[in-house]
Amino acid sequence: MLAELKRVAKICGKIPSMTEFDKHSNLASVTLAKRFKGWKGALQSVGFDPAKARLTYQDIELIEEIKRVASQLGRTPSTMEFDDNSSMHANNIIYRFKTWRTACQNAGLKPYIARKPKPPSGWNKGQRKLNIDKDDLEYMYKVEGLSASAIASRLGVVSRGTVLRRMKELGIEIKKLHYSMPRETSIETKIYQELERREISFAKQQVIDGLWIVDALIPGARIVIECDGEYWHSLPEMEKRDHKKDAYLRARRYQVFRFPEAAIKADVQGCVQKIVDALINKYKKE
Repeated sequence: MLAELKRVAKICGKIPSMTEFDKHSNLASVTLAKRFKGWKGALQSVGFDPAKARLTYQDIELIEEIKRVASQLGRTPSTMEFDDNSSMHANNIIYRFKTWRTACQNAGLKPYIARKPKPPSGWNKGQRKLNIDKDDLEYMYKVEGLSASAIASRLGVVSRGTVLRRMKELGIEIKKLHYSMPRETSIETKIYQELERREISFAKQQVIDGLWIVDALIPGARIVIECDGEYWHSLPEMEKRDHKKDAYLRARRYQVFRFPEAAIKADVQGCVQKIVDALINKYKKE
């Protein structure tokens, strides 16, 4: 019974309601409710938090990222502080939860209380010089879709202004509203459309542990999908970055699938079939 509840949760991409369970299972939700003294009891028995039943896996990941930043700061972050310490964006979280206050409450945090910041000192206001070459910076900005604030956080500099000045020095075009969310490439679109056609639940452009953005994530199965463009991912520095990223994800028990641009264009169905086979194998083991 519990294995069936897990299976349906993976199909739904969230903690299922009784109605959703009945839709995807031949086993009646009432049977589980009777066996475990209510539907909440069944959810608790399988390790789900009934209080988060209305949330998708993506919602839960956003909440965990708020909690991570709060733990790092030692208090509830403001939206600006969140942007400065995370590769995610507060605006995206507000879009999901309506308000920042609601998002923080879902994370079990007290509402943010504004504090008067200490004025920076020194001729350069405490900003360190940013030494990064054009290819690396352009990749983070244009391909990964990180904001200047997120790049500053990743590279350990004080201000987004430091990043913007370096971009200007290197001749990288700064686009207005460019970083509301990562850019979707044509090969990513092909993979997304094929996943949707096969009714596989997934999330686009997800941040893992505040360190890496992945092109697609199947949360319940912990499967990561990466779509590698021919130009960027053929660069030696990008290859090193990809190896480092894959090693980290595998250490965190994610199964990583990397599809080159040529393979996606030639046979996107064959690429996605590998994902389907991996899902089937996971379900068999469980």
